[in-house]
Amino acid sequence: MFIGKSRALFSRVSLSALVLSLFVLSHAGCFSEDAPEPFYGRVSPPKAQEFRWSDGGLPQIFDPAFAAAPPDTDLVRAIFEGLTDYDPKTLQAVPAVASSWESSKDGREWTFYLREDARWSNGEPVTAHDFIQSWERTLKLGDKAPHTVLLENIEGVAKPVPTSTRDAAAVNNQKPSATEPVTPQKFGAEAVSQRVLRVRLQRPDMNFPALVAHPVFRPVKPNDDPLKRIEPFELVSNGAFSFVSTGDDRVVLERAENYWGKEEVTLDRVAFVDAKNSESALAAYRAGTVDAVTNAAFEPLAIKLLTPYRDFRRATYGALTYYSFNTTREPLDDVRVREALAIAIDRDRITQAEMGGATIPAKKFLPVEMAEGVQPVVGKTDLLERDVERARELLAEAGFPDGNGFPKLRLLVNRNEQQRLVSQSIAAMWRTVLNIETEIVMLGWDDYEQAIREGNYDVVRRGVVMQTTDEFTNFKLMFNHDPTASVNTDSATDAVAKVDSGDSSEALRKHEPIESEEQALRQLKAVPIYFASSYALVKPYVIGFNSNVLDAPSLKTVRIDTSWSEQKAR
Repeated sequence: MFIGKSRALFSRVSLSALVLSLFVLSHAGCFSEDAPEPFYGRVSPPKAQEFRWSDGGLPQIFDPAFAAAPPDTDLVRAIFEGLTDYDPKTLQAVPAVASSWESSKDGREWTFYLREDARWSNGEPVTAHDFIQSWERTLKLGDKAPHTVLLENIEGVAKPVPTSTRDAAAVNNQKPSATEPVTPQKFGAEAVSQRVLRVRLQRPDMNFPALVAHPVFRPVKPNDDPLKRIEPFELVSNGAFSFVSTGDDRVVLERAENYWGKEEVTLDRVAFVDAKNSESALAAYRAGTVDAVTNAAFEPLAIKLLTPYRDFRRATYGALTYYSFNTTREPLDDVRVREALAIAIDRDRITQAEMGGATIPAKKFLPVEMAEGVQPVVGKTDLLERDVERARELLAEAGFPDGNGFPKLRLLVNRNEQQRLVSQSIAAMWRTVLNIETEIVMLGWDDYEQAIREGNYDVVRRGVVMQTTDEFTNFKLMFNHDPTASVNTDSATDAVAKVDSGDSSEALRKHEPIESEEQALRQLKAVPIYFASSYALVKPYVIGFNSNVLDAPSLKTVRIDTSWSEQKAR
């Protein structure tokens, strides 16, 4: 879930690709001041409803439980369907296998009503039991399934003791505190009938229908070994498209014959095309042999080259880089100090100077597209804007006027050139605004993770790729799975005792779980720095291929305008 070695948010486009593109386009007249071309490369719509997609490589995983990121998750969304799906424009939950749903008043029990005509590709009906069996399979896979954590709010899902609790005890030569054995709860998903699925949650979640749109909640027909990954030629699927073939350079899907909404799907065929690298993807798009390019992130020079074209798209992507505070250390246990550090940062400058304009300043934890209606709670503004005077006032109130007596901060970042530049810029801002010195510690990934587990930092660079619009789930991923969150379990117990005795002001505030934007901005146990950007090239004759903050387009809404012409577009 967290950004690491497995997923780089910013791949590089080589200078040779840029030079080649510039050369070809300039000789084609694309940079002519008299007649600039509106689109990047050849625009000639195919005669058939076939969508050719360069999506950052070929899908390798065809099993919803194992799919971690595009292109695998894009393929899974095409060939499997869950209870709900996302509207690709608004990201609101819309009916899929479930035609409707309802909840209890407290949001802890949800009932989904499945379509009578929902079918597997082998003709069998899709039932409530199929969902239960698939979710239980994912839970048994544990860490082998990258997004198992998204199922944790279902009643009966056991939560393991966090690794950090055991590690912290070992570091301090303590024994982990004993706990009474807990009788396992019954799994909270129940088949009321073949067509009715009831789900009981541990915590209320009024946005649960949006959560179950995630690929990990999609049902599968497992093979003889249910814990083995399903391979493409073993597939029995239930989505709008069915798998046809895979080869060295493409994976091909066709419109599914048994899909309940077949008549609403326009595309007859989808080809995931392997362009090998970003340079080849640009060349294929320019030549007109692919209709869309996604998940090939571009460096600033490429963005500058492509921005003038009408078929180039840029959107905020829900991948957040943030700095997390070790609140077990003084003086970072004081929210005034944390707020002072937060609003001393000039996020706009970081985006422009250090990131070359390739990111979006993060002045909240959720992108604006996810945070509609969230009320401001920090200081005098609804955003974490830079405010030098207030930052200095807060630090003085905390007992450190002009930074006097403030200890040097240990800022931990993973070894990465961009993160080095960002950390140096933020350290310079803290020095200039607050007179606070910072030691930047850069470590390789394994040592970096070990330092986090041990709590050997004051501030640490973290990242998360948001998998859903569900607010509770996103903040759980950012905060409640933080390896340092449960280091001091005794103090948490003491806090509960203080609350029970009526002394709740400080204890409750320090240990209140963070489950919303409001709580995150009030406690400021971390500060958002920037969101990633997603980029796409989409031919103008491709209709309904929508970009969104989850980078989750829907192929069900895509069609090819085979009669498109540039004259008609004007």
